[in-house]
Amino acid sequence: MPSYSVIIPAYNAESTVARAIRSAREQQPRMVEVIVACDGCTDRTLAVSEEEGAVVLDLPKANGSVARNQGARVAAGDLFFFLDADDWWEAGKVESHLAVHKEFDGSFVTDRSTPRKLDGSPAYWRGGKDFDGEVEWQTFLSHQAWAGGSSFSVTKENYWRVNGFNEKLQKFQDVDFWLRCAFECGPARTISKSYTNYRLSESGVSRKTESIEQNLSDLFSGWPFVSSEQKRAFRSYAFLLAAEFTPWPDSVPYFRKAHWPVLQRYFWKCVIQSFRARRMV
Repeated sequence: MPSYSVIIPAYNAESTVARAIRSAREQQPRMVEVIVACDGCTDRTLAVSEEEGAVVLDLPKANGSVARNQGARVAAGDLFFFLDADDWWEAGKVESHLAVHKEFDGSFVTDRSTPRKLDGSPAYWRGGKDFDGEVEWQTFLSHQAWAGGSSFSVTKENYWRVNGFNEKLQKFQDVDFWLRCAFECGPARTISKSYTNYRLSESGVSRKTESIEQNLSDLFSGWPFVSSEQKRAFRSYAFLLAAEFTPWPDSVPYFRKAHWPVLQRYFWKCVIQSFRARRMV
């Protein structure tokens, strides 16, 4: 049985990090190392994490990719699991992943995720693929394959084979890692059951719309194997995602940068969500 480490990047997560740590420590088998990488925390995240028995890294403020990589550098496990400080796992997650890793020689393993609203109730969709099987790197260009940054596990060897997370990125950090890892190390393996609870947050990095162009430039510079057409399609999706959570008419510049793909179903979903966001302002 390989040893494993759970790496939790955290920024001012004193109200949620205890639940995340407990959901990791209660997994079977229990030979688990939990590392909380505090990304310049100014609240009690560090103290709460220590009280819960985690190894704590007190880091200067950078970003989640830096925190994950710093945690990985000190991790002792043969396998790395990543868990955001405001997410949590269901029982059986680690056991399920270990069983797949035992017979699977690919890049990484991911289960599905259940998005949770602020009141804890599930959203109407699930993240990730709804089948057990292999997926090629091209699949991760589509948002329908994204299960969330707390959903996957990867061997230490494969993690460092692609140099971990891209520390320049503010958005799409997990997508970038999955794509590069699946391209370099072979297909990923999906688990159809959801073991991961992903907390939706209006203030999360995934909802911020600043500096999208620079982020995409940094993202694409690490994808020499991705075609220009695939990059254009991904760029369009990135701006639709920004528009989805921006109140109308402030969302119009993002729709314009996405080139108004009116034939896409997701475009109309974003329009509707943008109008809903306007009513909530």
